[in-house]
Amino acid sequence: MQLYRTLKTALWLGLAECIPAFGQFSPISTPTSTYTGATTLIPITAADGTSLTSLTNGTQTITLSAPFFAESPPSLYWGPWGSPPNTESSTPRILANPTPVTSVTLNLSLPSTTFGFEIQPNIWDTFTVSANFYHGATLLGTVSQSISGDAGALLAAASSTTPITSVVITIPADANGFAMAQFRYFPQASPPPPAVPTLSTAAVGTLGLLLAGAGALLARRSRSTAGA
Repeated sequence: MQLYRTLKTALWLGLAECIPAFGQFSPISTPTSTYTGATTLIPITAADGTSLTSLTNGTQTITLSAPFFAESPPSLYWGPWGSPPNTESSTPRILANPTPVTSVTLNLSLPSTTFGFEIQPNIWDTFTVSANFYHGATLLGTVSQSISGDAGALLAAASSTTPITSVVITIPADANGFAMAQFRYFPQASPPPPAVPTLSTAAVGTLGLLLAGAGALLARRSRSTAGA
């Protein structure tokens, strides 16, 4: 019985060593030089008023679940943006959707360990804006902020050891839509290897204990058979 308990404990320890820990999620609140220097900007090059459902720099492509149009604030169609240090610039090119949209998904063609963008509501009031970062269907973390539509744009960004594949933005309907700017990313370093578990030194020791226990059981069974 004692040997059985030892083998059972060793098996659980061995399994625990082989299961990797889930990735770490770290929000990024301001566009510091560290953030901008380590990421690649996807520029908005379309003419003002052009309706877009995707944005690309030839390497990374962001697909939007709703159409947005290119704009250059401040303008007749969009008010003043935020200002440094909360944003990179007070006059960025933006993608705007001034309709009562409440949820928009950004899908990344290239999984990225860092992804972010600046965001601002349409109406000149303060609203809670949430950005949910996903890897596939798994929620990695949420960046939720109170953002003013009156020159109050803020950065919604994060780094994650588990690559980000999409972001779902939610905003109250009375914000009457929102705009985004300065899309930045840092790609996953390389394609993930096949899902073959690797054994740490501790796991190797645990499996060694399992084998030793199995050998002891076989030896005991052999002695019992010989005695019979």
